[in-house]
Amino acid sequence: MVDIHSHILPSLDDGSRSLEESLRMASQAVSSGIRHMAATSHGNFYDYTLEDYWTVFRKTQEAFTTEHIPLKLYPGMEIFLDEDAFFLLEKKELLSLNNTDYLLVEFDFEEQPGKVVDRIGRLREKGWQIVFAHPERYQFIQREPELAYDLTDLGCVLQVNGGSLLGDFGRTCQQAALRFLEDGIVGAIASDAHDTEYRTPSAERVCQFLESFYEPAAVKLWMSENPSRILKGLPTLDLRKL
Repeated sequence: MVDIHSHILPSLDDGSRSLEESLRMASQAVSSGIRHMAATSHGNFYDYTLEDYWTVFRKTQEAFTTEHIPLKLYPGMEIFLDEDAFFLLEKKELLSLNNTDYLLVEFDFEEQPGKVVDRIGRLREKGWQIVFAHPERYQFIQREPELAYDLTDLGCVLQVNGGSLLGDFGRTCQQAALRFLEDGIVGAIASDAHDTEYRTPSAERVCQFLESFYEPAAVKLWMSENPSRILKGLPTLDLRKL
């Protein structure tokens, strides 16, 4: 399986706090069947440089190899899409997912829907493909769920958090995630892992849940096929058209 959203790199953001914790997170991921993971630290919300990112990225991957943990990391950032992000993208100070045209983006949880649509549209005009992180968690989408459908019409790949499906972020968030899944507008499911206790990278419970209610082909699409396509820079598959 492939996880396109994690905060596994140590000491860069609010994710892993140490290399030791990153090693434990990697072991959890591998034990649940994940072999590929994008290391998407918050790109413009914490005070570190691009050089810092690459130094930590290389050291972490080397540590996995040394400890014989078969988890391959891919570069990327979770980009907070404010006006400053456009400037930083132009300066090449933010990373796309594995150097493809795909950007993993997030917003303020109370953002104005008009600004969301405007900023997504501007990125699309510049040729970027958008992976929209955890739409189910935003209050502005919970109030106006139709916006999620509009985002897919704009070409966004909606990435739902596995924990949302399990109710880890509350009932409202869970209901939104399940609705999007049922309606076939979800493109990928990821961990958004931050630690080894509460927001872990393990896919075990998520897969058990999905396999109880959905066809194997759908589970594979969300957990492996589309995430893999994203990291390769390929178009994703639409469950509604299969």
